[in-house]
Amino acid sequence: MALELSIHEITIAVNDIETASKTFGGALQGTIDEVQDFPNEGFELKMGGVWIGDFHIAMVNDPSGVGPVGKFLSKRGEGIFEVNVRTNDLPAAIEHFKSQGLRFINEEPKVLKNYDAGHGQVLSELRIAFVDPRSTHGVLIEVAQWVD
Repeated sequence: MALELSIHEITIAVNDIETASKTFGGALQGTIDEVQDFPNEGFELKMGGVWIGDFHIAMVNDPSGVGPVGKFLSKRGEGIFEVNVRTNDLPAAIEHFKSQGLRFINEEPKVLKNYDAGHGQVLSELRIAFVDPRSTHGVLIEVAQWVD
């Protein structure tokens, strides 16, 4: 099986999810998501966004200010936080990125069960690994394999 890679989502760290979603939704004629809370270990994460066809622009905020998004907003202000790359084979994708000189924050995939992927699609499993932004010119890349 040949390795497949595609950009699925761009995540933007914002101060106000509703306002940013309206801006992008109106300008790009997209469908605006409801804002959801995602419980994490030690910090808050809120996410909304806009669907343009099958492509998603996620808007995220960390009201606690202590998680990765909160730290990003404090240091850099609003902007692109993450690019989400979808793959059919996460171990092969990790090896591919490493062969290109990229480093990973976690080579052992994080596995999320019963993950809500949006648009009414719930995955039995989402496997993710993160490319270290120091090896990608400051951009965090999430590499994800969806398991239906």
